[in-house]
Amino acid sequence: MRTTTNRTMAAASIVVLVALAFGGCGRGTEGGGSEQRVVPVSVAEIGTASVTPVLSYSGAVEAWREASVGAVMSARVEKFHVEPGDRVAAGDLMVEMTGEQLTQVEAQYVAAEKDWERMTRLYDRGAVSEQAFDRVDAAYQAAKASYELVLESTRIRAPFRGVVSSTYLEEGEVFVVMPSGAATTPAVVEGVQMDTVKVRIAIAERDLGEVHKGLRAELAVGSYPGRVFTGTVRLVEPTLNVHTRTAIAEIAVRNADESLRPGMYAHVRLFLDPREIVRIPHDGIVQQEGTGIYYAMVAEDGTAQRRNLELGAAYGEYHELLGGVDVGESVITAGRYRLPVGAAIDIRDGEGER
Repeated sequence: MRTTTNRTMAAASIVVLVALAFGGCGRGTEGGGSEQRVVPVSVAEIGTASVTPVLSYSGAVEAWREASVGAVMSARVEKFHVEPGDRVAAGDLMVEMTGEQLTQVEAQYVAAEKDWERMTRLYDRGAVSEQAFDRVDAAYQAAKASYELVLESTRIRAPFRGVVSSTYLEEGEVFVVMPSGAATTPAVVEGVQMDTVKVRIAIAERDLGEVHKGLRAELAVGSYPGRVFTGTVRLVEPTLNVHTRTAIAEIAVRNADESLRPGMYAHVRLFLDPREIVRIPHDGIVQQEGTGIYYAMVAEDGTAQRRNLELGAAYGEYHELLGGVDVGESVITAGRYRLPVGAAIDIRDGEGER
């Protein structure tokens, strides 16, 4: 009885083992554990593009021209014809001055003029010789020229079209010129020309090869948010500052409404000459976590392969590609994250897994 029971249990165990064996085989075939997963991806082809590189700098707005004007001799301010903020044209009289020298030459001129008038009447009547008249006429012309010269030196005129920015004396005060030629005050009146202004920027040595006369520039200042002023590089100094390793570039900016004022801080963008670059879309670039290394996953023979990248500047949705992938190759733009090297890929028109 016990023997029969044992045989029955043994037979049942064999049936269970066989069933498990066949079941295991069935699951392995159904799951396909030995097959590699194919990842759907999207790609973009590496190509070229024409771009206009931009350099960013900053500088201060300066008047196109400024002049501190004084007299050529010591004199007293007799009358101001202008005050700060007034607009003047070139040659406009701004200040009248008077002094001892002007008084002396004026007296000599008045005396010479009277002698000349008296001698002219006598000469017209034939009462004096031509030689005598010529002597008086010569003295009169010399006195007149001397008076006009001194008079003009005490009439301070605008050297150019612009705006009066400062006056340094009051009417009745004396402008003194020392024997050395220096004055006790910087000037009597100061003027600036602002219908055009300039901005001077220090160009780094690395950029000097691309900055030249004629480049277009754009300026922005804090006083006018959103407004852009345009200008042109008018000169680049030929020598560098030995301490800063920079050279000064000067930008001329039309300022017809005089919105830009000397002293304003300006952000400057210089638009360099257009050039051809190899470009890669931002979606094709991956940064290796925790490093400054950038790479792309390239579609190669139906698999994903990693290429380290050398990148240049960014231009909109693209970066300049300096090395790592060749023109004509395709980089994976969707489905590239956590994609192992050598993984099988299926290129699709739509978005792959990100």
